[in-house]
Amino acid sequence: MNLDELKSTWKGYDEKMLASQKLSERVVFMMIKDRSKSVLAKMERNLTGAGLLMTAVVIFFAAAIAGNAFDYTSWYFYIPSVLYMGLALFAIAVIVKNYRHLSRVSLSQQNLYDSLTTVLQWHQKTRAALARVWLLCMMSGFLFGVSMVARKFETYGTTKVMLMLGGEMLLILVLYALARWVFAVFEDRLGKELTENIQELDQLKAIS
Repeated sequence: MNLDELKSTWKGYDEKMLASQKLSERVVFMMIKDRSKSVLAKMERNLTGAGLLMTAVVIFFAAAIAGNAFDYTSWYFYIPSVLYMGLALFAIAVIVKNYRHLSRVSLSQQNLYDSLTTVLQWHQKTRAALARVWLLCMMSGFLFGVSMVARKFETYGTTKVMLMLGGEMLLILVLYALARWVFAVFEDRLGKELTENIQELDQLKAIS
């Protein structure tokens, strides 16, 4: 075999290796894309469930206020219920905004990395916003208990009312601490999956 034939054979071998590498990269990319679609679908389902829950909260308190279900005698007793409705409406706005973002995401080879990075940022911001809503709901829950007990102030007396409010505050603090522990133990699996997909795309770009 002369030098020209050797160069031609080596060139053909290089071309086959390059084609094989591109095919492997394409297969890996399709796997990442399919996994990402599954994660986005789960996110949309979670947002739908959260949106329905918040809508139920708004309807419940709106009906309670309209029908005075708790037999309130003064306007300020309604403040906790109004706070609940306001927080639920804010949560719905956050959920709808994120859902619209997800519905517009296009996962193609050219923009998959950027799309997933953007989705992860939306996801983290939404979780942070809903976490704040949840914390404020806990505080509103305490005010709701105050409004319920305050109506019976004359009947229960100062000592009993203070004990009831103290017990309620302690219960809320325990529930808050428990929830923080649960959130720490059960990590954000969807966010973790997105992060892993982004890291794999980084590795794929590095070797291509």
